Amino acid sequence: MLYLLLFQSLISAGLFLLKQPKHPSNRLLAGWFAINSLNFLGMLLPEGLTTYLVIGYLPFLFLNGPLFYFYVKSLTTIDFRFKTTDLLHLLPFVFVSVYRLVSISESVSPAGFYHLGMPPRYLLIYSLISLSVLTYLALVILLWRNHKRNLRNYFSTSSRRTTLDWVVVMIVLFALSIIAEFFAPLIPGLSTHAETSIFWFNQFNLGMLAFLWLIVGLMQPAIFKTMPVNAEERQEDSAKYQKSGLNKEIKVTYGQTILSYLADQKPYLNPDYNLETMARDLNITRQNLSQTINDELGKNFYQLINEYRVDEFKQLLKNPAFNQFTFTGLAYEAGFNSKSAFYRVFKEITGETPTGFKQKT
Repeated sequence: MLYLLLFQSLISAGLFLLKQPKHPSNRLLAGWFAINSLNFLGMLLPEGLTTYLVIGYLPFLFLNGPLFYFYVKSLTTIDFRFKTTDLLHLLPFVFVSVYRLVSISESVSPAGFYHLGMPPRYLLIYSLISLSVLTYLALVILLWRNHKRNLRNYFSTSSRRTTLDWVVVMIVLFALSIIAEFFAPLIPGLSTHAETSIFWFNQFNLGMLAFLWLIVGLMQPAIFKTMPVNAEERQEDSAKYQKSGLNKEIKVTYGQTILSYLADQKPYLNPDYNLETMARDLNITRQNLSQTINDELGKNFYQLINEYRVDEFKQLLKNPAFNQFTFTGLAYEAGFNSKSAFYRVFKEITGETPTGFKQKT
């Protein structure tokens, strides 16, 4: 079983390392699988992992939280880039590695202390790892909540690919599995063979977690493209640029350009239409477009595009050429990507159902 789990982790690391298109999220998952493989490798080596890697596997557990935090951040941030300050997240790993070199030479396993009682220094380390995991779990949930709020400034539709709802489920499972692994030896009432049982529970736990991450990681594409829209955006620092703002005259001009473009070209008929596409079509930076839509047009991108789709639906409903179409068929023609999304958006914008609207016309 350990050989199988090691093979799975190594193959998964290679898959995400080679996955196209190249994106930081894939590299981060590859790093996690590589670290995960160290655990199984240490179990299989007769002399133990510390014989070849002096710090052993223990310090690497402090990288679990940062890796998944930056994984989610890389998915939810446009033009994500690592910063020098991000290296601060490595400090717990560095400190524990040094402590391991100085103070702990033997192999460390929670199950190994079931009968004797876990020494305080090990209990402290495991408690700190659990605290680290829970802290990063909270940070990931904050990232996800902010991402959900910002989605409507970038996308015209909502989908599992963009909302990342699965992230919360996976991160919670991850946090619970890690904590269960560390503190299972302290649970009273286990059988006399608890040490062996806990060992295999831990390995099975990590193996199943790795399998789930492999599946969702392969299914989750990059949400945002990392290429700049034009030369202006390539030269500008996004954070600084957003703070600088646009003057009223430019926003009025951009606003008129946007409205003319939507009316003439009807790009909203594409269910996958997003701010990136609009920016490239108009050769205006995403930051300028988003600011203009919010300030000048008084709504977010999601509201703007779906208002046009609802108006398109109304026009199609009045058109005799589409009399044979159902509401759902007309919704697809208007650019909606699902029946449920159409009914929800129509009610949000008009305050009534499609049936109620048709009865009034």
